[in-house]
Amino acid sequence: MTLRRTDVAYFVGLGVGLAGLLIFFWSLRVAKLGTDDFSLIWAGPRAFLLGHDPYDPATWRDTAMSVGQVQIPFHLVYLYPPWVVIALAPFALLSAGDAVILWTLIGMSAAFVAMRALLRAYLPEADWAHGVVAVLLTLSAPAAITFVTGQWTFVFVAALAAIVLFLRVGRPVAAGILSVVMLVKPPLFVFSALGLAVRALWPTTADPGTGRRFVLAATAAGLATIAISWLILPSWWPAWFEHIAVVQVGIEPVTIQTLFIQVFGLNGGWLAPPAVLVMVIAALQFDPRSEAWLPVWLALSIAGVIYSNTYDLLLLIVPMVLAAGALPPGRRAFVIISGAVLLFFVMWYLHTIYVRGYAAGVALLMFVIITALLWPQRRAVDAALTGSAT
Repeated sequence: MTLRRTDVAYFVGLGVGLAGLLIFFWSLRVAKLGTDDFSLIWAGPRAFLLGHDPYDPATWRDTAMSVGQVQIPFHLVYLYPPWVVIALAPFALLSAGDAVILWTLIGMSAAFVAMRALLRAYLPEADWAHGVVAVLLTLSAPAAITFVTGQWTFVFVAALAAIVLFLRVGRPVAAGILSVVMLVKPPLFVFSALGLAVRALWPTTADPGTGRRFVLAATAAGLATIAISWLILPSWWPAWFEHIAVVQVGIEPVTIQTLFIQVFGLNGGWLAPPAVLVMVIAALQFDPRSEAWLPVWLALSIAGVIYSNTYDLLLLIVPMVLAAGALPPGRRAFVIISGAVLLFFVMWYLHTIYVRGYAAGVALLMFVIITALLWPQRRAVDAALTGSAT
């Protein structure tokens, strides 16, 4: 009976969110078909399939336009590393407009399924929370921007939730292989990867082999992905590093450094490194075997990131759900409601002023709320968790 109520709440939430997307954003979504962010992502695989080199700085701009990219490229080479070119090659068989429709359907469907499974595992009886999370997954500002631009975030939410669930049910190899998704945008997952690895390898667990298999599978899959991609497209290095990685750092990202500069002036940027250090020190106070460990480190990964965009804040839903699952009912409600206020109302308000300057404050507040609420449980180790590497 409880599961039926939670499922109804979840699907009602999805229905409300999807209706909102259609009412408020469908015209914009249609208008941007073929000219959105995904068209930039699509151009590299398309060029590759047509026999062009996406990493030739002498020809890339002409190549991108010739294969169907509408916007004149700002960069001298393709935006993403070669494993993205190869992974998305099937989408490049379609036009940019058709490909983004398929991409969005797959990404949103994967996120819906994975989040439903995560909610069932960590909040099996909180039906209202299922409904709230479903609305956030579809109609929060980060979700709507992901929908309109065709960005990666639905895929990332699905992958991160699935990794956590695979580890929870004792499938470390599947979790490790899926971790390859983190190579698409590594800055987003620095602390997530560390948190997952430390938890998996922490001693005194009943089955340490499970954790080792996860780390070995993730490492092997990652190295194999890089090696095979490098063999297929050897021209990517050092061109991509010189023209993309180095240049992107200079673009105003959604980070606490940007936030502090906006709030305190140009000298405020120097406060960011010590702030991140304090956040890391706080996160290290949690026992890796506790249920509080993962939500804190996954939230830190977004709050302490060195490069991100506004739509990436959708990833905060995963640590929000994990934190709620580890908390008693009263504090559980607080973290869900706080996340809803920040990701929906605050983020939509920031889009009316200067979202890139202040959005990192949402991630920072979410980290502080999750850490503060879980602080009393930082050393509490669930006896069941000592028998797994999750």
